[in-house]
Amino acid sequence: MRLHRLSLTAFGPFAGTAEVDFDDVGRDGLFLLWGPTGAGKTTLLDAVVFALYGTVPGARGEEKRLRSDHAGAAVRTEVSCELTLGGERLLVVRRPEQQRPKKRGEGVTTEQARLTVQRLTDGGWEPVSTRIDEGSEHLRTRLGLDVHQFCQVVLLPQGDFARFLRAEPEHRGELLRTLFDVGRFASAEEWLADERAAARERVAVHRARVSTLLARVAQVADVDVPEELAPELVGGGGGAAVGPWVDAVRARAAERLAATTARAEEAATDAGVVDAELTAARALADRHDRRARALAELAALTAREEELTVLRAERDAGRRAEPLRDCLESAAGAGVLAEQAAAAVRRAEAAWAAVADGRDPGPEAVRALRDEAAAARALLPEVDRAEELTRRIAGLDHRIADLTSRCEAAGCQAEAWPARLAEQEDRVARARAAAVQLPATEGAVATAAAALDAARAAQRLEARLGGSRRNVQVRREAWSDAREHWLDLRSRRLDGMAAELAAQLTDGADCPVCGSTQHPRPAAHAGPVVTAADEDGARAAADAAEAALTGATAEAESLERELAALRARAGDVPVDDQEAALAELRATARETAGLAGTLDPAQAELARLLAERESSAARLAADREELGARTAERRSLADALGELHQRLAAARGDDADLAARVARLTRAADRCEALVTAVAEEARARETAARALGTAEERAAAAGFADVLLAGAALLGDGCLEDLDRELDGHDHRLGVVRARLAEPELAELGPVPDLAGLEERCAVITRRREEAVAELERARRVCSALDVLAGDVTAAELELAELRAWGDQVTALADLVNGRGSNTLRMRLQSFVLAARLEQVAEVASRRLLEMSGGRYTFLHSDAQGRHGARGGLGLDVFDEYTGVRRPTKTLSGGESFMASLALALGLADVVTAESGGVQLDTLFVDEGFGSLDPQSLDAVMTVLDELRRGGRTVGVISHVEELRIRIPTRLEVISGRDGSRLAG
Repeated sequence: MRLHRLSLTAFGPFAGTAEVDFDDVGRDGLFLLWGPTGAGKTTLLDAVVFALYGTVPGARGEEKRLRSDHAGAAVRTEVSCELTLGGERLLVVRRPEQQRPKKRGEGVTTEQARLTVQRLTDGGWEPVSTRIDEGSEHLRTRLGLDVHQFCQVVLLPQGDFARFLRAEPEHRGELLRTLFDVGRFASAEEWLADERAAARERVAVHRARVSTLLARVAQVADVDVPEELAPELVGGGGGAAVGPWVDAVRARAAERLAATTARAEEAATDAGVVDAELTAARALADRHDRRARALAELAALTAREEELTVLRAERDAGRRAEPLRDCLESAAGAGVLAEQAAAAVRRAEAAWAAVADGRDPGPEAVRALRDEAAAARALLPEVDRAEELTRRIAGLDHRIADLTSRCEAAGCQAEAWPARLAEQEDRVARARAAAVQLPATEGAVATAAAALDAARAAQRLEARLGGSRRNVQVRREAWSDAREHWLDLRSRRLDGMAAELAAQLTDGADCPVCGSTQHPRPAAHAGPVVTAADEDGARAAADAAEAALTGATAEAESLERELAALRARAGDVPVDDQEAALAELRATARETAGLAGTLDPAQAELARLLAERESSAARLAADREELGARTAERRSLADALGELHQRLAAARGDDADLAARVARLTRAADRCEALVTAVAEEARARETAARALGTAEERAAAAGFADVLLAGAALLGDGCLEDLDRELDGHDHRLGVVRARLAEPELAELGPVPDLAGLEERCAVITRRREEAVAELERARRVCSALDVLAGDVTAAELELAELRAWGDQVTALADLVNGRGSNTLRMRLQSFVLAARLEQVAEVASRRLLEMSGGRYTFLHSDAQGRHGARGGLGLDVFDEYTGVRRPTKTLSGGESFMASLALALGLADVVTAESGGVQLDTLFVDEGFGSLDPQSLDAVMTVLDELRRGGRTVGVISHVEELRIRIPTRLEVISGRDGSRLAG
């Protein structure tokens, strides 16, 4: 990777656009990025990282504040980086997510992040990707480093490596994990740990299964599990085998089965004998019961013979009367109908008498009444027509009254229209004038408010300016004192320079001034000794005082310029007068704005009134025309209604109305017709009753009955004759059956009644004994069967448990080994072992550069010893002092030595990470800070190493604010800071 050009806009402290041509500044292979603290030197490196990865390193990336606070709202934050990756020349342009003003309206909108990657070809720049994910993947595959590795390998942050140098092994491993991929080894550790836990779980589950099977064997065989086969001992090295115990339990169960079988066969034989005796006794007892029941039934049937004699006579009379039922019922029915017809005639005569009005009943009277009712019914539609005319006249009266009142109200309203319109036109004119005056009033308010704000700010600034001027005076006095002190120390040191040089002379060594090896009279200090450190400290204090004075003076001048501008905007009017005038202007503006706001509603109201006046006039004309038409229509309807009322009064007569007359005549005709019909029906009914009675008397005499009444009394109800036949015939049949049963041979001669209860009790005892023997036999069989099945399950489970325990022991030993436990005497995890190998490579590579920078004194040594208090080992790092031959901890190095060790370690780590990443060629490196702790001799050694780094075309950038480096590195890129942001010099 080689950087060619970098451009950043509104990024970090840079408000504008800053461009760096790395091909130009790196033409010698070594350049200095110089500037005061906080100027933005590291921001240039952040811009490179942001262009390639979309983030910035360290804590600065956590805040995500990439945009410059000094940049204008219209300037977009952007970084452009041109570089060569894998033989490709690429142009990367990236923008972060940022806020910008809306193109329309007020406020801001969010502009999304952007990334474009272009490739240089013979035809110019051609696009590679405009998508963030696709472009980032393209860069990542060609860089071969993630953002953490890039920041450690290309930027070489010395502060991080100084901490890495002195860190404890576990903290040192955190940085190494960000640089070297040990994920697959961590996955192996996790897999082994998970497999160990799973193996333990499986062993526990199968051990519980074996214990459960043993408990089931004990439950089935009704025995206890031995203590040596407890759940925690099953499957362990110290527990007993479960097979012999299960075999012993099965043998005892088999013996029990044989004994139970013999007892069950003996009990079955005894039960068969007793069952035969009980069956014979029950058969004899049954014959005794059957004979006793037959004798009892014969006595009961014989006792009912006297009672059944009466029923036999009743059945004989009913059977003779049954053929006469139809004629007797016909005679009775005809008599009832004749009586009903006579009653109907009486009711009809009473009803006709109430409406006869002197008429005689007959068909002629019926016809006359119906003709009169028909004539009256024909006029009923005219009644409905009269009611319709009445309703229409009432509706016309209501409509005429409504139209009359509306015409009167509309006439009154028309007289008030001119005044209403004139008043609304005046409102519109006043609102229009206020709308024209409003912009000028608001402008005056804004001008007065700005002047008042400026006057108030000027008052506040005057107090700050006084303090700033006093601060300038104090800073000036402090700078003058510091400068005089420095010049005094410098003069005193120059005066004692001979003594200082003499102090460095040694016998036999050349004098740096004259070259003599003889020093007969070395100069000596006449007063207090002033060293170079004293002079440098005084000069630094003077420079700091001068910088403080410059800053204070610039601040005071800035405040004075700001105060002059505020006074120019505020004017000469006092603040109190300005406040009163502004309040008055604001009140006037509010009043004008309120009146101007009524313009649109007032114009709309005027238009509405004009439209309403036109529509009101049109409605008045229409109402007057309709009023005349409705009045004429009412007169016509009233004339027709009067003529109709006369016709209906003549047809109604004395009745209340025409409908009542129709109802009265119809009712009289119906009653007359009913009387005529009832008289005819009565005559026919009496004739039919006389014929039916004669027939019934003749047939009753023939059946042997003295009269019709006796024959009717002999009739039985429905089903009574069948009931009598069923009862009498059933009695006779049962009597024959009982006598035949008593004559059977098996009931004729019977022995004594057997002792059935005794036999049943004896049989029950023997049966219970047989059932108990059979149940015990079945239990023994089930136990033997279940034990056979469980024995196979126990054997299979025991074998599987042994296999799982063997696998678990292997996995546990291996997991403990890779996690630094068990047989791992160094207590080093697998990840730490891999990182220790990488650290050993880094120490070997870094030792070559440290040996050169330290003048052949120090080399790195990797240590795999355990840490303090038995902490895990493998990531220890010491230095070997060639001067003393002692192995020392890195924490014992001095400040300058620590810097050289950190730089050598960073360079060595960069080489190893580069090789680890597939040999990525890194042609551009940056070394960030740390040179201020070196003496001139050490600085020479470090610069020699940096000179070696640029061999082969590599470019090395040194980032520092140390003044000495400005002399040693001629090619410089200087960053200048100011109140408006940072910029690049030249």
